[in-house]
Amino acid sequence: MFRPASRRLRPGRRLLAPDVAYGPLGVLTIAAGVFGLSYLAVVLAPPDNGVAAWWPAAGLATIALMWAPRDRRAVVVASVVIMSALANLAVGRPWHVALGYGASNALESAVVAALLTRRGRPRLATLDDLFRLVGATAAGVLVMGVGAGLTQLLADGAGFLVTARTVVASHGAALLLTLPLGMRAPGGTGRAGRLEAAAQLAAVCVAIVVIFRPGQGLPVSFLTMPLLVWGALRFGVKVVSVELIVVALLVTSFSRFDGGPFAAEFGATSTATASLVQAYLVCCALVTLPLAVSIAQRRAALARSEASERLFRQGFRDSLVGMAMLRLCDGAHGPGEEAHAEGGLDVVQLNDVAARMLAGDPAALVGAPWTALLAEPDRHELAARVREMLAGTSEGWHGEVAVATPAGDLWVDVALSPLAASAGENLFVAQMVDVTARRAAEERLTAQAQRDSLTGLANRSRLHGEIDAAVAALPPDEADGGPGVAVLFCDLDDFKDVNDSAGHTEGDRVLVRVAERLRTLLGPDDLAARLGGDEFVVLRRCARDRADVEQLASAVLAGLSAPIVVGGHGFTVGVSIGIAWGGPGASADDLLRDADAAMYAAKAGGKRRAVTFSDEHRARAVRAVRVEAELRRALELGQLEMYLQPVVDLRDGATVAAEALVRWRHPDRGLLEPGAWLDVAEACGLMPELGAWILRRSCELAAAWPQSVAEVTPAVHVNVSARQLEVPGFVADVHRVLAETGLPPARLVLEFTETQLDTVSEALLADLATLRRAGIGLAADDFGTGYSPLTRIIELPISMVKVDQRFVAGMLDDVRSQAIVTTLVRLTDSLGLALVAEGVETQEQAQALQMLGCTAGQGFLWSRPVPADVFHERLRGAVLR
Repeated sequence: MFRPASRRLRPGRRLLAPDVAYGPLGVLTIAAGVFGLSYLAVVLAPPDNGVAAWWPAAGLATIALMWAPRDRRAVVVASVVIMSALANLAVGRPWHVALGYGASNALESAVVAALLTRRGRPRLATLDDLFRLVGATAAGVLVMGVGAGLTQLLADGAGFLVTARTVVASHGAALLLTLPLGMRAPGGTGRAGRLEAAAQLAAVCVAIVVIFRPGQGLPVSFLTMPLLVWGALRFGVKVVSVELIVVALLVTSFSRFDGGPFAAEFGATSTATASLVQAYLVCCALVTLPLAVSIAQRRAALARSEASERLFRQGFRDSLVGMAMLRLCDGAHGPGEEAHAEGGLDVVQLNDVAARMLAGDPAALVGAPWTALLAEPDRHELAARVREMLAGTSEGWHGEVAVATPAGDLWVDVALSPLAASAGENLFVAQMVDVTARRAAEERLTAQAQRDSLTGLANRSRLHGEIDAAVAALPPDEADGGPGVAVLFCDLDDFKDVNDSAGHTEGDRVLVRVAERLRTLLGPDDLAARLGGDEFVVLRRCARDRADVEQLASAVLAGLSAPIVVGGHGFTVGVSIGIAWGGPGASADDLLRDADAAMYAAKAGGKRRAVTFSDEHRARAVRAVRVEAELRRALELGQLEMYLQPVVDLRDGATVAAEALVRWRHPDRGLLEPGAWLDVAEACGLMPELGAWILRRSCELAAAWPQSVAEVTPAVHVNVSARQLEVPGFVADVHRVLAETGLPPARLVLEFTETQLDTVSEALLADLATLRRAGIGLAADDFGTGYSPLTRIIELPISMVKVDQRFVAGMLDDVRSQAIVTTLVRLTDSLGLALVAEGVETQEQAQALQMLGCTAGQGFLWSRPVPADVFHERLRGAVLR
């Protein structure tokens, strides 16, 4: 239906505010205009049936309704009914006929206005907008024709078809001619001047006077077409619309008083003359309006292109990074430069930053061989990439190269892209950033990057790499009991007492002594690492058997049990050890996780001991087998249920989306949340099947939600597991589910955890981009809990960020949490991304989020997750309200 004027018009574009334009005086003005135009049209109507040649009042009423505020539409509709009826009464029609015509006029305007404002502002800037105008006009005049025909039939018992046909043509011509004046359309006189516009309009008027003057009967009405086409090609849509109305007024007036070929043939008072006038006006509109709109659209495209080119040149010149335009050279520039000729690039133009970077005179650098400045390996690499770009197999290249300059060698980060053929043959643009200082800093830090700064042992990063390398070096696991990788996770017992009693400085010295003792216990192929705090790891790259590992653990227990003397004080620290054994196919994350779990078991068992992970792992495996079997049966028997938690607009509390959450109604254990069984589903490979069921069920529920005419129906958020993404055809499955359930893509949001997004492959990135182009929303869930940089938001095709609830919960008391939320609000706003705050539980949190600029939230403040039918009923209640 119609949209409020306040949502469609920018304040700077309004002539009058809605409360003024549609106040008492404004409505009276509209009513007077409708009456005057209606009366004039009826007076000029042929007497044989009394139907006007065209009805400009229909255009005025429709324009008034298109821009009317919601609370003033009823007044406008009533004014149209009353004034149209009064105009018909004034020329002698019975009151019931006049009232029927008035009601039909109002219904026609309402239908046309509703169709033109269904997608936002009524505008006439493209051919699609013009087709929409023609379609809306056709629908409106059909309603008017049926209404007028039925009115005449009920009044006289005949005349339905004649009246309907004549009214359809009359109102169709009027709407096509007048509605463009009330729509957003390119105005002005295009590229022509006002003098030419005035001359063209005068020529049109003269031609109309000559063709349709009284007594002129020659069939030369087509002579106005070249003049109208002249206007369509040279002037804006608004100017053409005004000219068409002028033509309509002149042609109608002259034809009504025996002027022109139509009246000469059929008589001024004949319905046939009126029909020919209507057809003539419609033809003029259908010829000139598409031309004017097409030309205006073309002018806008050219203007955007010119603006883009100006921006490019300005950006090239004023860029804060080095910019150079390069051209493929056609040969060597001198002796010894043969290598440059093959795939080499010459400088065509460069900005001041690039000239300073290359430490040369800008004038001297233009035309010089840029690639000849590169080191030989970089030159050959770049030449190969240039050939790929010329062949069309690559869209660009980004890398770091070493450049020789008069001031010395420097490292330059280069982004090279080919320019379009329209810009010139074999042209490239290069963006250059001097990264010499950064490279030097990286080289200085490389030595420290693999080492713990306090103890000198390996750090976590190096440990991960060493474990993976050790696993990769293992021989194939042909039989149980063969060699393997052993990880010993060592956590000092009661080390907190050392810090509390002697201070952190003495505690650090104790850690250094612990590291020294560990070194004495290592074999030639062993590695010791410190993960942080009082956590150490010993890696045996190739343990002969498990007894070998147990012997190493015993040596560590004994070596760290003796007192450590620091600063004249003796400290006794024991150690709890968790042991994980890895064979071929193991990973560093798995082994460290298993060893960490075993270490906690050692702590729980009394400390100062070693526990092998395999014991606890067996217990978990038994549980996993049991839960897996029950979960597969639950999928077959339909024991899984969908719960929904609303996502609300913080500004008005309206539900804008809902997150789909799965629950398991276990026959013995009752309703189970995912935390009780989802880990088993992930481990046993059930997630693709379970995820597919969740996706389909969520879309089915969302497709059945009640739709509101005035508001957008909520979207559904569906969590996607990493296991689902590993299955080929995930994108096709999503599209198939949407097609089969009938859910629009724009109402589906797929949620991925930040950890998943941090490990996105190139193939998966392409799949996500495909989903995004289809209109499906992509959300980064629990954002802020991982280790990915904020720049990851830019690299991924996401449309929404969901702030983790721990930051929302702490933002009122913790300045760090508030800073994180504030940063995400500003970042997503600047990138045009939606932001949802999770875990909102208090009104104070909601108000604080709204003050920061966050517009959507989710949490117990509004609702806990509820069954799907409960959520459906709540939506239905909201729609009925």
